[in-house]
Amino acid sequence: MNTGGVLLVDDVPGERANFEHVFGCDLTVALSIDQLNEQLRRGLFWDLAFVDFNLSSQTSTGLTALLRLHHERPATQIVTYSQFTESGRTLYAAAAHHWFKAAALMDKTKNDPDTLVHYRESIYNGINPTPVPWQRRLQWAPLIDNLLADASWVRIWRAIRDAAGDMALVAELLRVDSSSLRGFKDRATEAAIQFNEKFHDMPHPGRTRNKKGILSAFAAEHRHFLTAPDLSTVMSPGTRRRGY
Repeated sequence: MNTGGVLLVDDVPGERANFEHVFGCDLTVALSIDQLNEQLRRGLFWDLAFVDFNLSSQTSTGLTALLRLHHERPATQIVTYSQFTESGRTLYAAAAHHWFKAAALMDKTKNDPDTLVHYRESIYNGINPTPVPWQRRLQWAPLIDNLLADASWVRIWRAIRDAAGDMALVAELLRVDSSSLRGFKDRATEAAIQFNEKFHDMPHPGRTRNKKGILSAFAAEHRHFLTAPDLSTVMSPGTRRRGY
């Protein structure tokens, strides 16, 4: 059984160069969830795991990797690792922090050797190396639960993206009565406003009737997270609950 070491979950082979330079033979790379599952079956353990969101898969994202590590390697410290200017990455950061207690966040554009060493040493010493502005944002990570208050909301968010916020068309796409979406519309609009305010520094619009515009813009901005193939599974507290 191997212990210690660093895991990088990232589907882009070129991303590993700096990690190999810093961590050498202590580094394990998983290009996919299948590879991660095989490494888990082999009994590999890691002190630290850098987990990207986009794994170029039709069935899985970094959310599944976080879930597998959460259950199989609970002692592994997680670093949320992605390009946080891309679509949906702030929601991924919030999910990793709130749902899986990620220890830190690193933008992929900052993965130079000195920064990687700094992250490893800081986390080993109980210090959070996440940039201070992101630490402030992540205090509000529980807001993600307001955006995904029920498993059925995943389907609604996807339909909003397809319908450009037109709730009548959303109801038609989902084959439900439009009146059943009123609760979602009110609650999700307020949740989106709060998330934008805390994570994207967007001023609160005050009392507004433009819920369609707010929901449509939010669904478009965060489309890669809200349409992630594994979101419905991972967002369930029951799925994340450890069996011990």
